[in-house]
Amino acid sequence: MAKSKKYKHRPVSSQRPKAARNLYILALLVFAVKIIVMFNIPHGGWYGADGENYTSGTDGLLNDGLFSKKSILNYWPAGYPILLWILAKISITNLFFLLSFFQTILYSLAVALFVEQVRRTRLGFLAWWLAIFLCLNPTLSLSSFAVGYESLVASCMLASVGLIIRYQLKPSAKELKLTLLWVGLLQSLSAFVQPRGLLMGFFIFLIWGIYLNSRKTLAAVLIAGCAVMSVMPLGLVIRNIKAVNMATISTNLGVTMNIGAGDHATGAYASERNKNWGVNCPPTPPATSVSDSQKVQCVLKWYLTHPVKSASLILHKSLYYWTPWSGPVAEGTMNRNPWLKVNPLMNIAKSSKTGEKLVFGSVGKVISWLWLLGGLALFGYGFRALWRLGGIERQLALLSATPVLLGMLTAAATIGDHRFRLPTLGLSLFLQVAGIMALLRRFPAP
Repeated sequence: MAKSKKYKHRPVSSQRPKAARNLYILALLVFAVKIIVMFNIPHGGWYGADGENYTSGTDGLLNDGLFSKKSILNYWPAGYPILLWILAKISITNLFFLLSFFQTILYSLAVALFVEQVRRTRLGFLAWWLAIFLCLNPTLSLSSFAVGYESLVASCMLASVGLIIRYQLKPSAKELKLTLLWVGLLQSLSAFVQPRGLLMGFFIFLIWGIYLNSRKTLAAVLIAGCAVMSVMPLGLVIRNIKAVNMATISTNLGVTMNIGAGDHATGAYASERNKNWGVNCPPTPPATSVSDSQKVQCVLKWYLTHPVKSASLILHKSLYYWTPWSGPVAEGTMNRNPWLKVNPLMNIAKSSKTGEKLVFGSVGKVISWLWLLGGLALFGYGFRALWRLGGIERQLALLSATPVLLGMLTAAATIGDHRFRLPTLGLSLFLQVAGIMALLRRFPAP
């Protein structure tokens, strides 16, 4: 198997052990604080946006076993309820605490791994700030306490990219096999709880394989990686075949796509503002109901026959993906974001009519749009700075940006929801930190 090209990384100096120690101290302190917070939350965690649906699926598994026929387990992927079911076997009374602890451990390890590998490249100068952003970003960090797949996927993405960079810095045949296995398992877990992880995983393996400088190795990494990644999602298909005789991972894609389509749709999630969504999709006789795949076909046909409205919806949904978590231009299903409870802007809005007008009026809209466009600009500028460096830093830029942009494309194809950004938020924060450092002219010469 061909070896990967060796890239330059920062030479060893007396400052590196100290820098590493400081990062580990920061990680441990943040982890300790999160554990203290966990003990002070009722039940050790809280419901995320779809939390009740996940626990409803878990109830079905507890009552009927793995092959429960409960509809929520085939309408949505059963992966996350199965994870809750396994933890409930340990202690059902402490289920939320066990889940929060598991997700917090995984996120902490993923951040430590990712930041350490960044520190070993020519980007070591931004490692400390990257650690600060990843550890203290309230929405991302606190999501590990929520019943929801987002934190798990975010951890899997950070850890996968970190492992690939670790291998690229010191390649060997043995390390390639080991890294391939671990990245495959992480992406399998990601797709187990959210099937669109299969698409992100495929491109992660593709980009990694391209940088291995051998078509044979590229093919091997792509085939073997996708095979390992498919194990857990395939288990969901087998479960659904046995439970309800349907060879699917889930059956909600058509409904989700339909919410974001139609002559009167806004592209946002179904709400009072977007209550006339959808494309007419009658069943084909003699059938009396419409299957998920038929709904998908109806929506795709509508997009093709309504190009102007489709382009408008795709643009709006792409923008919704990047909207702030709160404020007048926020669009999505993050109402249970714990940050909203202490967000000073939201407190101002709730304090008085004047405060509400300030936050949700013209001033608030201008600030929100500046925040949205500024975040996008930093993301793009950070990617550009890494691309210009070449070498492993360019590969890191591609590995980080691709899942984020695929998440945006997923939103454009279904519904515009800023919650879809959360699973790849760690990677987008990395590029935004790189963008800040590039603006401050901290980057080395290419």
